[in-house]
Amino acid sequence: MIHSQTFGTTKKGASVKKYILTNSNGYEVHILSYGLIIQKLLYPTKGNAKQDIVLGFDGLHDYESDKSYFGCIVGRNANRLAKGTIIINNKEIQVSQNEDEKQLHGGFEGFNRKNWDCTIEGNTLIGTYVSPHLEEGFPGEITTTVIFELTDANELHIETIATTDRDTVVNLTRHEYFNLKDGGTTDTLSHQIQINADSYTPTDNSNLVTGEIIPVKNTPFDLRQPVIIGERLKACSKELPMGFDHNFVTNFKEELTSLAITADPESGRSIEILSTQPGIQFYNAAFLDGMLGKNKTPYHAYHGLCLESQHFPDNTKHSNFSSSIITKETPYTQNLIYKFTS
Repeated sequence: MIHSQTFGTTKKGASVKKYILTNSNGYEVHILSYGLIIQKLLYPTKGNAKQDIVLGFDGLHDYESDKSYFGCIVGRNANRLAKGTIIINNKEIQVSQNEDEKQLHGGFEGFNRKNWDCTIEGNTLIGTYVSPHLEEGFPGEITTTVIFELTDANELHIETIATTDRDTVVNLTRHEYFNLKDGGTTDTLSHQIQINADSYTPTDNSNLVTGEIIPVKNTPFDLRQPVIIGERLKACSKELPMGFDHNFVTNFKEELTSLAITADPESGRSIEILSTQPGIQFYNAAFLDGMLGKNKTPYHAYHGLCLESQHFPDNTKHSNFSSSIITKETPYTQNLIYKFTS
């Protein structure tokens, strides 16, 4: 079941709606038309109570000024682009630079800043945005459609399709900050993490990928078996001074594949991430600096964690990375499932 309500008006005067998806087991997903933000994700608990497990804000204007990408879709290009450039058909193209000389998560006004056109069809919510040619410097007009469905199997299905009128780059992801224990009141260091990846892509001091693909075996990045996040950070403090913010090369099978599982042993809640993407960025939110979130809760370092399924960062510059270039004949199509357990 889906119903909607008004969530506010943007600074530019656009009306924003909230869509509340519910299933027969008491789960709820609250999605805003602005940035397709998952503003709440509610697990049922004892006594008909519910526990929100994503970080975010109570009001729209906080989302408009947010620089941490709470709960949103990220595009046109997830992650960082060195020198703010992409390479298409052997031509280097300059796009916007919103993080020093880099581009991060699509530029100054990426997909997270757009108020999407949303409709309800049966049990699905459909969001659409048309990005004009040269928006943030990217070539091509692209039409992106995102379809959400919360099933009675306690799974949130997210299908994303993007078509273009000329060759361009599309690399989209989701940016939920999960805290399965208490929604962000305390940290996630007691959470377990498991990532189905034999390799990862290392980064330099600017958080840019080097182009290497390195096996995780005998490194801090070996998360193929469940580990407690805080224990791994403590044991590998020299190698991970700011924790995890790395892309993992998943054991992807070119179909829906289980990429990662995070769990809170205390509550018994877990989320499994299944995706058709070849990579997943694990970010344990070391850079949260105490901003006030929902119910005026201060979000400090490690109070959430992100698991962002994606193509590898800056992939047009590295021939050993799978390409995120789409054409008229080869549109972007990806599927993502959040599987909830408690």
